[in-house]
Amino acid sequence: MKLISLLYGIYPRSESLRKAYGKWEKGKISSIEISDKIREESAIFYDLTKEANLDYFTDPLFNWYDLIRPVALSIEGITLGPLTRYKETNTFYREPIIGETGKLNKIDEFREIDANPPLPMFHKDHSKSYLYFLPGINSFIKMSSLRTDALNLRQKLKDIYLEMVGRLKMERLLIYEPFESENFEIYDDLIDATSLFLVVTGKSGKFTSGRKKKFVSIISDDPYTFNEFCEIPGLRIVDAQTTRIDGDILLKVKDLSDNFDRLIVANTESFDFLPRSIADKKLFSFKGGE
Repeated sequence: MKLISLLYGIYPRSESLRKAYGKWEKGKISSIEISDKIREESAIFYDLTKEANLDYFTDPLFNWYDLIRPVALSIEGITLGPLTRYKETNTFYREPIIGETGKLNKIDEFREIDANPPLPMFHKDHSKSYLYFLPGINSFIKMSSLRTDALNLRQKLKDIYLEMVGRLKMERLLIYEPFESENFEIYDDLIDATSLFLVVTGKSGKFTSGRKKKFVSIISDDPYTFNEFCEIPGLRIVDAQTTRIDGDILLKVKDLSDNFDRLIVANTESFDFLPRSIADKKLFSFKGGE
């Protein structure tokens, strides 16, 4: 069985970037300067992923203060509400307040936005390993306070995601659903528009999709459940919430080798819960340190 490594989500900032953010928040350096610093730090991260021989990785999202804020702030009709706890963690996000959604603003060039470092939304690496990242539509809605119809909003968000894919010419995209969900047919049009990876949370036994074309991968806690809906099953296995470095991933997936020719191994959650030094070491553990 061939193991394919994949890292997704917000990556912890270096001490140098943390200090730069402190200066920016105090007005000691400009938004242009912090944007340049983010670009530099992203390049360092991409060099590290290549050293670790990762097969796929998302943008490190160094200028994302939480999983949904830059997306929310780029859509007219969405404002930020109170700080809200993210799952059962010590991490918080600003709850989006969603009214009637309007157009998608500029996301691919420098632009200052409220309560978040400046855009562009992504600082792309031009390798074929790079994946754009977007929060799951279902989870986006669950994490928000709605002033509009949820079903209508789901369709509008899908259209906005399709616009993002077209505007940025996304060849590969990873969507992360941090909350349990079963409505994945919303992504059928996106499957036609880009090579789509999906990370799901919990059990989704009612997963259905009417499309003949499949996700590239559905990454979950149980690859058997989603195998028929993707080209390559994926397993969330590299623990993002402990500082222990796994050295036995090959052993852990050994029992799956009789059932799958290929398997994507990925992290269980964003690495931003970890100290940067630990996160850097974990990059080398995805395939047992091979």
